[in-house]
Amino acid sequence: MAVTVVAGTEGIRHIEPARLRSWYAVCPSEALRPGQVIGWNLAGREFAIFRTRGGQVQALAAHCPHLGAHLARGTVIGEHLRCPLHHLRFDGRGVCRAAPEGSGIAARPTQRAFPVVERHGLVLVFNGPVVLFPPPQVGAPELRWRAGTPVSVGCSWLPLVANAFDLEHQATVHHRALRGPPVLERPDPFTLRLRFTSRVTGRALHDRMMKALSRDHIQVTLTLHGGTLLSVESDLGRTRSALLAGLRPDPGGMSVLPSFAAPPSTVPGLTRPRLALSRWLFTSFLRGDLSVLQGMRFRPAAAREDPVLASLLDFAAQLPEDPDDAPG
Repeated sequence: MAVTVVAGTEGIRHIEPARLRSWYAVCPSEALRPGQVIGWNLAGREFAIFRTRGGQVQALAAHCPHLGAHLARGTVIGEHLRCPLHHLRFDGRGVCRAAPEGSGIAARPTQRAFPVVERHGLVLVFNGPVVLFPPPQVGAPELRWRAGTPVSVGCSWLPLVANAFDLEHQATVHHRALRGPPVLERPDPFTLRLRFTSRVTGRALHDRMMKALSRDHIQVTLTLHGGTLLSVESDLGRTRSALLAGLRPDPGGMSVLPSFAAPPSTVPGLTRPRLALSRWLFTSFLRGDLSVLQGMRFRPAAAREDPVLASLLDFAAQLPEDPDDAPG
């Protein structure tokens, strides 16, 4: 298979990262209401994610730095999160803003805080004290986004991301044929992008609809952001759609949280049906991807025979991990 590589790759090192310094998708934005706090686990590191009464989402390490109470069992008071045990109040930067009189707590401890943004219908948290790269901006600004429900996949991180970049898999499972050589790009150390144009060879209903919408000329941009967010942008000529999937390790393998996008309609009332169509097409695509990965044991030596997958392995090897679990 011919492939055009725009940026070079570095030395190889096979890894299965447990916890990357990157942006992670926590939950749909609409699932976190003002005044609500939830607990969230990332490969053993626990978070308390809360939305203030003013609407801002904040992320703190889960256990109070005083005696270790779990802050996800606390209460949102205005713009602060109150510990359930001694009612210490922390702001979004982890600064203790209040301690009850007579509590005997002489010093106000500081809690570890994490950067957080809302984008494309999802709450995104950066796992690390300093943001190493900005959260992705996927598709055109006018796209309308709607988050889906998370799906568990019984495999580890590496086969999941490799499957997305496996162009032979596109042909065998998704019934797509390339119209020309794919282009692989490395714009920065945290981004790997694959561009290709394909035509439909399948005959299922979603294949026929894709063929009709695209006039059998589908332009795809597939981007891996920091190893934890995977975006797919499809230009079908008549319409454009996008998917952003958050990847997170869970006890059974990996969890995938998708968010779907479609352009707004100029006809009143048709934007939601467009989103539903985009969600159906992408879900059909994901179903074929994820079902074959259950119980997979990835073999990187065989993957290196494919130039795209070899570049993916090199990219994965240099992603920064964050194994340190600081107190709090």
